[in-house]
Amino acid sequence: MDAEQIRQLVETAVANAVAATLQNQNVLDALRPPQPVPPPPPPPVAFAINPAGAGNQPWDFTSATGLKIFIASTTPFKILYDGNQTGLRDFLRKIFQRAESYGWTTILMINNSQGVSKNITTQHGSLTVANVRAHAITYLRQQQREHQASACLRKLIASITPKLANRLTTRVDNYLVNIAQPAADGAPEPDPIIKEDGTCMLFELIRMVSVETKATVSVLNKKLMNLDSIMEKAKSNIEDFNFIVEDLIDQLESRSVEPPPMLLSLFDGYANYADVAFVKYMARKQDAYEDGSLELQYETLMHIALEKYKAMINKDSWMKKSDEQLVIIALRSKMEDDKLEIIALKSKVNMIHKPDSKQASDKGAAKKDDRQSRYADKYAWKMVEPKQGEPHEKTVNGKTYIYCPYHDTTKWVLRVNDKGIDHKTGCTKKKEAIAAGQEQAGGSAAHALANALANTMNGVGTATVDDNP
Repeated sequence: MDAEQIRQLVETAVANAVAATLQNQNVLDALRPPQPVPPPPPPPVAFAINPAGAGNQPWDFTSATGLKIFIASTTPFKILYDGNQTGLRDFLRKIFQRAESYGWTTILMINNSQGVSKNITTQHGSLTVANVRAHAITYLRQQQREHQASACLRKLIASITPKLANRLTTRVDNYLVNIAQPAADGAPEPDPIIKEDGTCMLFELIRMVSVETKATVSVLNKKLMNLDSIMEKAKSNIEDFNFIVEDLIDQLESRSVEPPPMLLSLFDGYANYADVAFVKYMARKQDAYEDGSLELQYETLMHIALEKYKAMINKDSWMKKSDEQLVIIALRSKMEDDKLEIIALKSKVNMIHKPDSKQASDKGAAKKDDRQSRYADKYAWKMVEPKQGEPHEKTVNGKTYIYCPYHDTTKWVLRVNDKGIDHKTGCTKKKEAIAAGQEQAGGSAAHALANALANTMNGVGTATVDDNP
């Protein structure tokens, strides 16, 4: 066989082999069970920055996931808010963070009267009750996530003290919203559908805590321009001072008001600190600012002051006295000691010359007894009744006295007193005795006794005593 025949023979054999293989494969394919069709790829996941997901689709609170979202988003804060003005900013910050974590910040973004969206937690001063109420109606009429978020917010506002909650409850009418659709022209008004709204409740809490008056902005500006007095309240604590200043600024910004130029006021505040080294440091900063070598904003200056304060605390040099101050303190202490010694010496001298207290007391008592004895002797005659036949009138030291049996503490009284009343006719004791006798006996024996006493009092006779008892 030549080469050509061999080549044809090989090609024929190969072709037969391939055909046989294909036939066998077809048989195997026919006998093999069908393979399952692979599932289609999952749809792309919607981007979300919180576990509640994106969009406004309502949560399924009956599912495990929905229930977890509800519980987590409404769990009260560990520290309850007590209604203090200085703590409001932190409370509202926590509210917004919770809303951001669980996807319901949209109920906190409200259009003001100019149609500009404002964050109720940071810009509440530029919103009105009407703005918040109109915003609430838009989502309370829909069965969407925002409606559910309002309920979550109401639960979260339970993170306040019982006392503050009681105050808020008294203003419940201000966060009840009528969501009934307005009646068509000529149609009767529909029955109201009242819902309690979380956003309106939050706004009412803000209004209750931060008393809003026409003078509020001017008062805040005035405080920011008098920071040296705030420094005294902060008791030279930089962190506390900066916190108060930041809170005042936040209150202005929440009302869409820019804070006033306050760098110089800040310098005055820092100059009122009790630490001499810190005051000198800030004075150098002020010099650099005033000569133009240092550009400053109030935020930068507050940061510089805080960092210096922390550095001095870490070095244990905060509020340390200088050598001059220590000398002054030592001199003052020495003066106080000398003053105490002088007082002690004076006390000893006084004790030497001062009579014994018991002796002085005895002498005083003796003098008092002597005065009382002489007084009793002088007026002893007033207690002596006249004997039978003796006159019932006498003159002593130019004064006329008469005998009156109706008195217990004395038997002789002035016939005419200082008011010009004659005792014989104006004796109140006599009138009382006669009246008592008439009430008890109606003119019987008691009345007769009273008359007898009266006759005795009117007895005849006058005596004159010339001695001077």
